[in-house]
Amino acid sequence: MKKIWLLWGIIVLIWACDTEQKVIDTGVSNPYFDGTIMDYLRSNDKNWDLTVEMIEYADLTDLFEGQVDTCPEITFWAPPAYSILRFMLESQKAAVPGEIYTKIADIPKELCRTFLLKHVVNKKYLKSDIAYINKDYFINEEKQDGGTDMTCIEGNKIRAYLRGSSWAGVADVGAVTLNLYSMEHGEIPVASPDIQPQNGVVHALNYSYNFGKI
Repeated sequence: MKKIWLLWGIIVLIWACDTEQKVIDTGVSNPYFDGTIMDYLRSNDKNWDLTVEMIEYADLTDLFEGQVDTCPEITFWAPPAYSILRFMLESQKAAVPGEIYTKIADIPKELCRTFLLKHVVNKKYLKSDIAYINKDYFINEEKQDGGTDMTCIEGNKIRAYLRGSSWAGVADVGAVTLNLYSMEHGEIPVASPDIQPQNGVVHALNYSYNFGKI
């Protein structure tokens, strides 16, 4: 329990220092990882220990190891362990009977499967595959013809898009960020895109992401 509340304090500190697109220290500087998505997640307990635990508990290991014939390459908009931890802590604060989660095994297995599959697209989408936003319109406007629409395995719809930034007062010559919009929940903070294991790509979501709201 002390460990949980210590991690909660770390999360609060991260929120206080949050920026538009914060990079998660994924443990690798080379975007290519010699192993499966599951191998990659297991290689970095700091960011993914609860993510791995939930995948295993939900019986989805085969999907993330590339052993499902119908899903040879996937895009995983990966929720970090901090987001899952915060989800559990908030359940304890709300104290709804039957919905108090102190560990992964307290969460209904089917709910874990549903939440995880909301983050998986059955196709590999690198950052370079994503279209720029049409700046004349908001990302959720009907006239918006930019970005790249995706449907996750669970059926929820998301829209990824690129946005350029200014540098030295010149528009669109600075860093290009990958952004994500949930058609149901709004903007989703992306931290580190284009981590490339052998069976797809991982786009790490920000620590501030509210788990399940995608």
